[in-house]
Formats: sequence, C-alpha cells, structure tokens
Amino acid sequence: MLEDLRDLKGNYADYMTTKPINCNEELQRVANADYELCTALLTAILRENHFSNGCFEHRQRTGQVDEILKRMVAELNK
Repeated sequence: MLEDLRDLKGNYADYMTTKPINCNEELQRVANADYELCTALLTAILRENHFSNGCFEHRQRTGQVDEILKRMVAELNK
C-alpha cells in the first residue's frame, strides 16, 4: 500500500537520527512525528523485517505499527 501511495521511502535512512539505524530508538519519535517521518519509520521496519524475518509481526503484535498508523491518520486530519 505504501508503494501504491508513493509513500515508500527509499531514502528512509535520511529521516533517521541513529546510525546504524536503531528501530527501537527511532520508534520513540512517533508521538511527535509528521506524516513523512511516519512513512519513513514504516519503511524502516519493513526493511528491518527483510533482514530479521519476523520483526514486523512482533512490532504489529506489540502495537508499534498501529501507533504509527494512528499518528499518520492524525497528521492527515490536521
């Protein structure tokens, strides 16, 4: 869906503050994230899942994915 909306961020690393990217730390930024950062964070955790199979499912179960999506909706409703 991100790809269809052209919101998949190939340059997601440009939005991150940690090098190498630490998704746990980056996800702490969701509460204040704008829409663009949210799409970059989603892209980052999708890439993380590519390298560590099962990470996305874990993040979904713990509510982290929903938190990003809710923030995206809030940003779109401004």
